[in-house]
Amino acid sequence: MKLFYTMAITIATLTALSTQAVTPSLKIIQGNKETTSRAQHNIVATTEPGNRAFINGKEVKVYSTGAFADDITLNEGNNIITIATQNDSETTSQEVTVNYSAPKATNAPNTTQPIPSARPITPALNIKTLPGAYLQYGNGDDRLGGTKMGFIDDDIALKAVSETDNLYLVQLSRNKVAYIPKSLTTQTFERANTDNSGSWSIAQSGNTDRISITLPSRHPYHSWTQLDPTTICIDIFGVTNNSNWITQRGDLKMIKHIEWQQVDCDILRAVIKLKDEYSWGYSIGYEGNNLVINVKHRPSLHLKDLTIGLDAGHGGKYPGAIGASGLKESFVNLDIVLRIKQLLEKKGAKVILSRDSDVDISMSDRKKIFVDSNVDLMMSVHNNAGGSPINEMGTSTYYKSIANRDLAQCVLSRMLDLNLRNFGLTGNFNFSLNAPTEYPNLLLEALFMSSLPEEEMLANPKFRQRIAEQAVKGIEDYLKLVKQSTKR
Repeated sequence: MKLFYTMAITIATLTALSTQAVTPSLKIIQGNKETTSRAQHNIVATTEPGNRAFINGKEVKVYSTGAFADDITLNEGNNIITIATQNDSETTSQEVTVNYSAPKATNAPNTTQPIPSARPITPALNIKTLPGAYLQYGNGDDRLGGTKMGFIDDDIALKAVSETDNLYLVQLSRNKVAYIPKSLTTQTFERANTDNSGSWSIAQSGNTDRISITLPSRHPYHSWTQLDPTTICIDIFGVTNNSNWITQRGDLKMIKHIEWQQVDCDILRAVIKLKDEYSWGYSIGYEGNNLVINVKHRPSLHLKDLTIGLDAGHGGKYPGAIGASGLKESFVNLDIVLRIKQLLEKKGAKVILSRDSDVDISMSDRKKIFVDSNVDLMMSVHNNAGGSPINEMGTSTYYKSIANRDLAQCVLSRMLDLNLRNFGLTGNFNFSLNAPTEYPNLLLEALFMSSLPEEEMLANPKFRQRIAEQAVKGIEDYLKLVKQSTKR
């Protein structure tokens, strides 16, 4: 009898505990600012998945991540916004007061200050480039840095004629200037001079067609690619043409022919016409004082024969964008990349990763990993942020060189097959990993971490697998496109 009585008390206690009300959580992520000059105001908050949520009495969707949001139209002055969450038995609520003050019309003159011009250096300063140096067009800046002309080799003498806090303005030739970060230079007694060029030679060298241009000293250069026909152009600054022959040895696989043009009194241009419609990359650098351009041969166009580079953006102490639920972009990027790797390896490709764990790798080290591994193609995977947290924002791809546009388009088209919004195909993108010329490359911004419906998609492993599958299909589409062009 005593045992029965004790069991009855225990069962009653457990029943009471199981039915005890649990207060729903409520955490405001965005929108609890006190003042704003915008009438449209986003409220973003989280609770447990499965709860109900209300903003100013209006029920809003709670995503499977627990996040919810709404767009509020504010009135002039103080606005009291009530946010509430509810489960089967309890409610939690908070009030936020936001003061909206509309911008006042004014006839005052525009006081925006222009970017200050560079300060003259008198006399001019002799500097040399360090490893990793690059030239940029102007002294403007944004989150991606100044617009880059391109990377250049080390140990190149330059004349700095003016400066900003972080940049030198250098005289490339009589009529051309560019900026270079001070941190990528060192002072020298060697002066930048105008030199005559020597002989040129072209020959096959392993998996490249190799061009060597004889010069008495190292000079800065700038390269770009043109289409229809596919042409690689390289301007060599501070050089006058004294090259009286171009020697070709053996049959070339990628180069149709090459010519020089004296486009200014001290700018010598190399014009390299390719046989193929598509370029597989090229490198430029000095061997001694000879400028060497290696134009990569077309690979077999079968994944089983290719080396693919995959970059998972961010990592370590740089998590990238963080969704309302706390989902980190660095985690999502790596998970998608590892899924792409698995799919590519099943098809026989060799895959090189910039990172395979949650660590921070510098941009220069990521680039070095891919260049040293001689990858045939590289994709960097990120997820975006910005815009409306309520709406789906979309998917997008990015490239810098026009030679990589079709690759970016092929991947974007496959991503759109997932019924995602098209956020765009963006060219001339100033992202560091889009800058290398050594291999075709693109940046994929799969979705927006800041969009609640897209964060919900990215939180789902099954959807991340679908993203990976579409990315691989996009690469395969590009290989088919190149293969078709070789038959024309």
